[in-house]
Amino acid sequence: DRIAAKRGTMDGAFRLASGQGARLGATDPLGKQPLLAVADLALQGTEARIRMAAPLSRAVLEERFPERFVREEGASFDARAGAVLPRRRLRFGPLVLEETTLPVADPTAVAEALAEAVAGRGFRDLPWTDASRRLRARLAWAHLVEPESWPDVSDEALATRAKEWLAPHLHGLTKLTELRNLNAHEILSGLLDWPQRRRLDAELPDRLDLPNNRSAAIDYDRDPPTLEARAQHLFGLASLPPLMGGRVPLQVALLSPAGRPVALTADLAGFWRGAWADVRKDMRGRYPKHAWPEDPTAPA
Repeated sequence: DRIAAKRGTMDGAFRLASGQGARLGATDPLGKQPLLAVADLALQGTEARIRMAAPLSRAVLEERFPERFVREEGASFDARAGAVLPRRRLRFGPLVLEETTLPVADPTAVAEALAEAVAGRGFRDLPWTDASRRLRARLAWAHLVEPESWPDVSDEALATRAKEWLAPHLHGLTKLTELRNLNAHEILSGLLDWPQRRRLDAELPDRLDLPNNRSAAIDYDRDPPTLEARAQHLFGLASLPPLMGGRVPLQVALLSPAGRPVALTADLAGFWRGAWADVRKDMRGRYPKHAWPEDPTAPA
């Protein structure tokens, strides 16, 4: 664990065979050596400071520890290029002693390496749309209520299984910039079978049908999920439908004709019977040209 290999192109930056970073002074002549045998270390912040070391020949290392040398071919993500590159490596434990780029690599290995890179970057490179974000939020509520029946779509869970759900959609791609053509909504939907998709649409709908052939989106990113609609668009709706059999709460934000919130309730039926009278009185004065019926549940 006291073997150190030069890290990158900066003189004095090394990585130990234990995986820990280590550093020499920038002017130390040993800073240009590719390999060092380290005799003394001092902890300093997140890295160790090398206080005593000697140059080390790779031939000596191979002679003493041949079992720790591994030659491998595969694909790895290059952050500078923003792409997965096929490479051949010679490793001594976690230390990469030699690395060359190959002309071709196994497509599956490339897709998996790209998926892991996307996961490591918090999935921010995927082309999230409003529809795909809403789907993810709906799935999060479904998993919260029935964790055994619905997939976990948190960043942590998706990162753990990136090779399973994301990599199959990345075949033929090598760069982060190529992800813009993916359909994130379709990829997320692939986590569900057909019965689950139908149940999700029935019990946690993306939009709620309103009277007079209108509909409004439910914002599942809010807690609880919230429907926003102009009060006039809710006339004829007696109560809010239950989500997931009533296990996921739903509230409605009633908006004025100008689109400003005038009331927020999780009990629409009770609101119509009670607080609506005061809201109606205020709104009739501000917007006299709009309808403000005493009984909003009556069909128009």
